[in-house]
Amino acid sequence: MNIFYVTGTSSGIGLALINEILKNEDNWVVGYSRRFPLSHERYQHITVDLAAHGAASKVEIPVFDKSAKVVLINNAGMLGDVKPVGMIDNNLLEQTFILNSIAPAILTNRILALYDSQTLPIIIINISSGAGRHPIESWAGYCASKAALDMFTLVAANDLQISRPNVHLISVAPGIVDTPMQDSIREVDSSNFPLGERFKNYKEQGMLSNPHSVAQKILELVANPASPTIVDLRDI
Repeated sequence: MNIFYVTGTSSGIGLALINEILKNEDNWVVGYSRRFPLSHERYQHITVDLAAHGAASKVEIPVFDKSAKVVLINNAGMLGDVKPVGMIDNNLLEQTFILNSIAPAILTNRILALYDSQTLPIIIINISSGAGRHPIESWAGYCASKAALDMFTLVAANDLQISRPNVHLISVAPGIVDTPMQDSIREVDSSNFPLGERFKNYKEQGMLSNPHSVAQKILELVANPASPTIVDLRDI
């Protein structure tokens, strides 16, 4: 059985991912999110808010002894407070970093420790963003936290390339995807986010990717993990 741990499963890319993963009868999914997304005989849900202090360190991670492959997809993320620096809500800024970079780092660390004695393939996909590689006005928390996720993935991949060649880490920018996050971007007051009109145009002009097509591309990376550590799905 292939074991998939997926965060942020209640909507968007995360929900599309678990639906695609469960099409294969050899796959079992452990999903993490605040809301229960679906009922399925091969889906185990763990309700958690990974933006909360200490949640990633304490949340249950079931271990499966007879796994053929272990996959962690750190998908959960948040845009945070879209305002210029100096006007950002500090609590939201902290939550943005916890969810976008600290939680995936801790979950990666925990999965690698839990399966340390096994030589089975372990694949870790961190859902990053092009915003972590290119600055966007009023997105300081989001851009910086996704940049931190990219760097964590690069260092971890470098750490393990010789000592644990069965482990593959990839940080993926999925492109502009039609998710609830995009809905929230379009609702931001233009006085706080001058680029808001551009994102409205993305939707009106049909430029947003479908979450299911994005999920399929991510699972192609899982099936063929010999790729660069930093990936943009739009280049695939």
